[in-house]
Amino acid sequence: MSSTGNGHALITGLGAVTPLGSGVENFWDAALHGKSGIGEITLFDPSPYPSRIAGECRDFDPTDYMSRKEARRMDRYGQFGVAAGIEAAQHAGIVDIVRRRPERVAIVIGSGIGGISTWEREYRVLHERGPGRVSPFLITMMVPNMAAGQLAIMLGATGPTQCPVLACATGGEAIAEGLELIRRGDADVVIAGSSEAPITPLSMAGFCAIRAVSRRNEEPHRASRPFDAGRDGFVMSEGAGAMVLESPEHAERRGAEPVAAVAGYGRTTDAYHVTAPDEQGRGVERAIRLALEDAGMSPEDVGHVNAHATATPTGDGPETRAIARVVPHAHVSGTKSMTGHSFGAVGTPEGIMCALALKHKVVPPTINLERVADDCERLNYVGPEARRVPDLKGAISNSMGFGGHNVVVAFRSVE
Repeated sequence: MSSTGNGHALITGLGAVTPLGSGVENFWDAALHGKSGIGEITLFDPSPYPSRIAGECRDFDPTDYMSRKEARRMDRYGQFGVAAGIEAAQHAGIVDIVRRRPERVAIVIGSGIGGISTWEREYRVLHERGPGRVSPFLITMMVPNMAAGQLAIMLGATGPTQCPVLACATGGEAIAEGLELIRRGDADVVIAGSSEAPITPLSMAGFCAIRAVSRRNEEPHRASRPFDAGRDGFVMSEGAGAMVLESPEHAERRGAEPVAAVAGYGRTTDAYHVTAPDEQGRGVERAIRLALEDAGMSPEDVGHVNAHATATPTGDGPETRAIARVVPHAHVSGTKSMTGHSFGAVGTPEGIMCALALKHKVVPPTINLERVADDCERLNYVGPEARRVPDLKGAISNSMGFGGHNVVVAFRSVE
């Protein structure tokens, strides 16, 4: 690596709820085996919709992480975020640390939308039964900061609590903000992550209206096709991810075993269009360069890119052009081919995959990539099987959100 950059944070715990499985071990194993988490929607009747498929977290049971009473008072996105945060805290072994020094533990759990399923349900109650029958828990279940708030309450963490909202770049933003809290000395430990549960009638109707989602309903497992000539839009999904970040000094004092390090980040805005990136990918290119500068890494240090790669006709091409101009040699994975696109949540599970790739020296596959589209650069794409990269030392995770937001997080090995 080129230098130490502006200061790093060690990743000492991971947690995930995804369509590939709940729990990091299940998630990572399924990803390495190229499994698809996409199927027909069961959370509501999709029959009137042109897109009827999604990545649902079918094995998730909130009572594995909280009481039934607590679960009933959270929206599904809140349950996901709390579950991922609890798993990460337990994996890192920081539950007792939170009790001893709660003021030194911060939480940054973002969401792009928040409790939309609660909003939809309670609006129907208002319309059909009147204002007196609306749930008193509507507001605390709906607002997007409540996953962070509920996790802080359950763990007893009294340090800073934040909720980034940056559309599909939210997860990357949460990790970046977590790193900044460590760098500034505002916390010794940060639980950083993101959560989303957008598979609802209204949400799906909105994305169908802008023709952003795949209509490959007869082949759900083949529908999400990043970089592929046959791609026809993203596949909606849900889930959450969380990682425990620690200052190197704090982790060393307690003998923690880090997975990898968050080394830096870059953030830019396209100022171009509300849903489409700049056609040449200049905004995400600049974010990549800023992330490497912040991390003290050179382009040659980057062996792996977890691309944003949503499989939309307008999004994949510009991102590949940005990658080609900065890190054309890197092994590029489009893991939304397996997980689908969970909007605000997706950046953290993809960051988790970067961390695990660095630890295990293997990068996850891109399934359904059969023929690279003419509008995508010829990069070093990882195909349908995971690829061993014995000398892997650095990785980046790209996130690009509606509104033109770009967040790139740089990770490096701790070996």
